[in-house]
Amino acid sequence: MTYLNIASAELMSVTNNSSDKKADTNRTDGEVFFSTSDVAVVATQLRAANTEYEALFSNLGTQIYSSIRRTASAADKYSITLQYITDAITAFGQSFPDNQKLACDKGCHHCCYFPIDTSQQVIDNLVIHLKSNYCEDEIATLKDALRENITARKAPLYRAPCPFLDSANACSIYHQRPLSCRWFSSPDAALCEQSISDGRAIQQHPIHTRIYQAASTALLADQKNATGSDQQLAFIPTLLAQL
Repeated sequence: MTYLNIASAELMSVTNNSSDKKADTNRTDGEVFFSTSDVAVVATQLRAANTEYEALFSNLGTQIYSSIRRTASAADKYSITLQYITDAITAFGQSFPDNQKLACDKGCHHCCYFPIDTSQQVIDNLVIHLKSNYCEDEIATLKDALRENITARKAPLYRAPCPFLDSANACSIYHQRPLSCRWFSSPDAALCEQSISDGRAIQQHPIHTRIYQAASTALLADQKNATGSDQQLAFIPTLLAQL
């Protein structure tokens, strides 16, 4: 992994400058560049670095939870969470750069067929947005579309186009879309399209995934304070029930 490569380079630099190396042979013809004792030293340091790296994600989740539990507003909870996610992705991208390219782009909508789960705060935030921006007739039309979508999702894959896709296959609630939608980070749009029919797993960006997992855990911990449950909610059925 990238962070291990970076850590290895830094640690080897320190090790090469140490003066307490012991040669593995009886060589007496010059400097010692490698010692088997270095392997154990570096392994110990890498394990410590790995522990600190893993703690970054759990600490992110704790930080988000600590911040959102202080407000009662679903919109504020979600906004705060999204800001932490944005800041974390930027920080990790700068410190742990990689070459993985994302295929996700405007107009790409294959992931919008997948069934998703989300937290209560995301539903509450979206309900507020819809009731503030949709008239009664539009809400009624949307509820019909949500019912049709639930019916259209058949076992075993439960794939169907999201009712929030517009005529250009763009998300009509883009800024309020659930965390699961933002989480998706595919390297190959063709694989996503194939997954609609065959259900194949899509590899996700590893660091982005860890960041969104931490955020989701924080939202669910906060949800438990309000509802007693830390279980994800089926997005479309739950939304329909609250409109």
